[in-house]
Amino acid sequence: MASVGRDAWAAAALHLFEDEYVLVSTGPRRHPDWRTDALAVMNREAEDPRDWLVLDWDKAERAEAPGRGHWFPFLEPNIGLLQERLYRVAPETAGHLLIGMTDDWCELFSIHDFEENKERLLADARTLLARFGQHFDCYTNVTDAETTESPDLFRKSPGWFSRTEYTADYGLVVVSSEEIGVFWSLNPI
Repeated sequence: MASVGRDAWAAAALHLFEDEYVLVSTGPRRHPDWRTDALAVMNREAEDPRDWLVLDWDKAERAEAPGRGHWFPFLEPNIGLLQERLYRVAPETAGHLLIGMTDDWCELFSIHDFEENKERLLADARTLLARFGQHFDCYTNVTDAETTESPDLFRKSPGWFSRTEYTADYGLVVVSSEEIGVFWSLNPI
């Protein structure tokens, strides 16, 4: 994948997620166990190392109700839960998950005008993943990934292990040697 700049990252993130209830945030890698760094991002304890766009629709909610915890809307994150409930997926599947997060139920086949917009959506997903360089690992809470790194997201609704207080949530954690990205789509319905 080619490298990506700040403006391209922001444009892709906004094109995919501007109207979605999501967390899109990146933090630095500081620990041998990437889960520690993922928790720092989920807990809002990590700043984007490049000072690029972050989408965090719950920032205002946490300010209004500080008793909910800085990790809201996540259930209080811990390494054990991430180890048990996040499964490795192939980079291509990671791109499909990013696109799926634009639908409340992560159904690619339900996205309005998907076929007409497929190439643009895939390009945006590749742009977001390009930030992490040539070599990165991807993990998700989608249950189909428990048995395969390439679940078919085009034909059926995926199941998930919820990591938030909400009805449905789909997450993707992207891990490189330098950074960790957390992409989480939330469905409070």
